[in-house]
Amino acid sequence: MIDESFNWEEDILLPHPWHKIIIYETHIKGFTKKHPKIPQNLRETYGGLAHPDAISHLQNLGITAVELLPVHHFFVQQGHLIDKGLANYWGYDSLGYFAPHSGYSASGTKGQQVTEFKNMVKTLHKAGIEVILDVVYNHTGEGNHLGPILFLRGIDNRAYYRVDKKNFAIM
Repeated sequence: MIDESFNWEEDILLPHPWHKIIIYETHIKGFTKKHPKIPQNLRETYGGLAHPDAISHLQNLGITAVELLPVHHFFVQQGHLIDKGLANYWGYDSLGYFAPHSGYSASGTKGQQVTEFKNMVKTLHKAGIEVILDVVYNHTGEGNHLGPILFLRGIDNRAYYRVDKKNFAIM
């Protein structure tokens, strides 16, 4: 079911010609983490990127589009990273390509992240800044042939992955 109650306020695709777009590739968490004018409760969040001081900074740079590194829901901790004492900072290895990562939400993790994400997009558009999503479909959170099996591999392994003779995914 799609919740159609969000008020986009007649938001439209911005009319920037491609040859005049200035793209700023950024990471939600990293961009907002230490910005001194973004309130602490909005740092590392969609709301932080939509904050007036963040937008002012982008506008002062002449940015007309932000390309957001993966914002899809992903595993925060994966076995191979935990074994090395690391964490999945960048957000690759998506688990839900159409679901905003709940960890980047200041307003909640039970669907509120969707509204916060939409508000961020709408606010950036009002400021004349387009939003481009970095989507990497060959990075999934299902790991290697040892698993885990979470969604794409469990639905139809051969359709979503190259497979070897044993029917395991080759990443």
